Amino acid sequence: MVTRSTAAAAERQANTARSGLGPRGRGLLGKLFDGLRGKPATQKEAATVAIASGKGGTGKSFLATSLAVLLHRQGLRTTLVDCDFGMACDHLLLGVKPNLTLQHLLAGQATLDQVVVPTSVGPRLLPGASGVRRLANPSDKELLVFARELGALAAREDLLLLDCGAGIGAATVLTMLAADHVVLVTQPEIAALVDAYAMVKALAQLRKDAQCHVVVNRALQPGRGDLAFERLTEVARQHVGVRLHYLGELADDPAVMQHRLGQLPLVATEPQAATSRALAGIAERLRQQCGLQGREVAADQGVEARFRQHRLFL
Repeated sequence: MVTRSTAAAAERQANTARSGLGPRGRGLLGKLFDGLRGKPATQKEAATVAIASGKGGTGKSFLATSLAVLLHRQGLRTTLVDCDFGMACDHLLLGVKPNLTLQHLLAGQATLDQVVVPTSVGPRLLPGASGVRRLANPSDKELLVFARELGALAAREDLLLLDCGAGIGAATVLTMLAADHVVLVTQPEIAALVDAYAMVKALAQLRKDAQCHVVVNRALQPGRGDLAFERLTEVARQHVGVRLHYLGELADDPAVMQHRLGQLPLVATEPQAATSRALAGIAERLRQQCGLQGREVAADQGVEARFRQHRLFL
């Protein structure tokens, strides 16, 4: 008995035979028609920079909040997104007490405009949830909502800074993959450098063209950060084939350790302090290396699309 589906398949096969085109010919014809199709739609989108670290306590969030202030003051419309889903702290470093957080956004209990808050030092903040154990491993549905909201934020800003959680959890790696650039924060000690290399390796396995930039924090002596970067970049080049870009070192400054939670960032309160000047230099080098400005991108290559695509491989 011949079914309708087998009859349709036979008819398609006959048509192919009559056309005189083999598989190669049909492939060439397809490429020809692809070339005649219009270009994909474009959209204006912010540059996205993920700030990550292999271990906690490297000063990653201190760097993220400081860069947000400095780059906003250079005229870039900047939003800092606290992507440490369950252990957020950027609101404390920026002196903000949000009523709504990423938790409410992902649950559909608040809109993006309700959750994003202004700060007194310039950049806006999308605060993460603090002490919410369930959000340490967000569901696929929550990740898709997060991707959509990142896309909406990117459409209205010049720069998104994504302060990732420490380590190589799935949500952290996915956020790094979706960003245009990754800033890796480490320290000049063996444990921190080993963890930093693990971050580079995890990223390179999924995205060979990843753009990684390194900041070495808490250097006890001038030049220790440079030496640590040289060791890290040589190992990364030899074993995973990734070239790292150096942004500079930050000294181990007692003024930073004495800065209390809830106070405004050091770059805002003491812009002439040695660490503030070093941070300004890092911000300038980051801007030179990455461009950091809104630009036109294909609709299927924006941050939301990259987030959705890479999530299929995790």
